[in-house]
Amino acid sequence: MSILVTTSWDDGDVLDEKLAALLDTHGLKGTFYIAQNYRPMRLSDDSIRMIGSRHEIGAHTLTHPDLRKISNEEKIREIAGSKEWLEKLLQREVPMFCYPSGHLDLEAEAAARQAGFRGARTTQLGEIKIAENPFQMPTTLQVYPMPFRKKNKTQYVWRDLLGPLRERAPALRALGVSLPSFRSWEALARATFDIAHERGEVFHLWGHSWEIERYDMWNELDQFLAYIAHRTDCRYVTNFELI
Repeated sequence: MSILVTTSWDDGDVLDEKLAALLDTHGLKGTFYIAQNYRPMRLSDDSIRMIGSRHEIGAHTLTHPDLRKISNEEKIREIAGSKEWLEKLLQREVPMFCYPSGHLDLEAEAAARQAGFRGARTTQLGEIKIAENPFQMPTTLQVYPMPFRKKNKTQYVWRDLLGPLRERAPALRALGVSLPSFRSWEALARATFDIAHERGEVFHLWGHSWEIERYDMWNELDQFLAYIAHRTDCRYVTNFELI
């Protein structure tokens, strides 16, 4: 069965350059959602333009606030301001927006529509169907350690060791992902992709380059991207092309 495959990456950390190069290696497309003032090592303007020459650039507010906790006026300023900033930088339309940390309310969605975006992504997991509402675009899977909560490359958060399993298993189990697949992130990713490939419409992978670095997941991601790339029955698209 033919499906659409898309990837998206949040925040605009300098490590997005490494991530974009990895996607290029496998012939995959990415949508990079960039906040103007959030990451301590944010992509330079030149790097944003360089990544944008090969991939899609999306907006991610100016300062990455929880949009549910600020006034409507602040929502409009954060959302519309991020679009204005990136369009001035890139000299072209920026059609896609991503709610910081996936947090949104009706006012935030309305502000994204009012700003002129064509769609907006959330962090909802476990979806393999194309969203009916393009301003509440879900995802399928995040690049994040599984099954144990990690503090960094070598240390674990013992007080919440099984947090990733507890948080992510329900949505993915509802798709039919087997419990043994949760033994590692790569095993989980392959199993989830196989289900989407067999009976879904879309597979949407997302994450943060800085988390991939923090948790030493570059090799796992590389192996998984090789697994899903160059398939004749998959169409590789940006988030905007998805809608």
